[in-house]
Amino acid sequence: MKTGRDIKFIIYQVLYIFVICVIALKGADINLDEVLDKDKVVDKEIAEQQKTIIDSLMKLKHLDPDMQIDTTKKYTESEMQAVLAMLKDKKGDDVTGTTSKPITGEGPGITTTYIGPSDTKKEPGINTKEPTVPEFTQYTLNSVKNSFDKDLDIFGDGIKMATIKALSTGTLKINGENVIKFEVNGRSSSKQTKEKQAPKIDIQKFIPDGPDASLRSIQGRVGFRVTILSNFAGDLDVKISGPVSMIKADKDKPIYDIILNLPVNTETAFDAWSKSKTEPYKSSFTVSVKDKYNPKLNLSQIGVFTFGKW
Repeated sequence: MKTGRDIKFIIYQVLYIFVICVIALKGADINLDEVLDKDKVVDKEIAEQQKTIIDSLMKLKHLDPDMQIDTTKKYTESEMQAVLAMLKDKKGDDVTGTTSKPITGEGPGITTTYIGPSDTKKEPGINTKEPTVPEFTQYTLNSVKNSFDKDLDIFGDGIKMATIKALSTGTLKINGENVIKFEVNGRSSSKQTKEKQAPKIDIQKFIPDGPDASLRSIQGRVGFRVTILSNFAGDLDVKISGPVSMIKADKDKPIYDIILNLPVNTETAFDAWSKSKTEPYKSSFTVSVKDKYNPKLNLSQIGVFTFGKW
């Protein structure tokens, strides 16, 4: 029994010496109080959420890494909000600026919103784009829209033709110019013009005529339809001459119906009219088309009514 007590005494002495050595080397603050009051600290989950948001913002280079935060202080949730509110943009602007793009992070019991500067990549301004020259046609009026906030200068074969004011629309008359150039704010582009096609006249017969036809069967009725074929009908003057009357067959297109109107209303009048003529009798009309801007595109065509008796 004595031997057992001696062994226990030796073990206690060794443990006591060990504890004294540790205290001497490391130091200790031994008390029975709770280290931190759980009601006075930020939840671990909340703290990790705030750390994630701050790390993200720093990676985006929106925050100054030199943040004045007291690392010895125990922050409550409301105090953490105040710390975030003090974060500064790299340029010294408050991160709650109102002209920026928002980045929001949310966690249990707390929401932190950071509004950083908007994307620095700006869309090219309307004065930095190359002007686009549309396809112009010679010898007609062409509409030009200036989408720039500077005046647009227009050149034809190197000679200045017109200036269209900023953000407005104008009309440009093109004659025989081969190349049109747009110039605005030191930038320019050019394009060749397109040749204007000459109009065409199409005359269709609507009633049977010829040597066996009578004047009474064809007069006063639509005998022909005249159609003017052109992509620029507004540039044309159309005239139809002769002993005929003309009816516009289409209000939007140059299409006309032709009616024979000879000054012959009786057989006696017909005999007098045809006395100096040879059968079969003919009465013609002329369709004339003139281009307002290019006389070289003018043309005419004749239509003929034929009959052999009264």
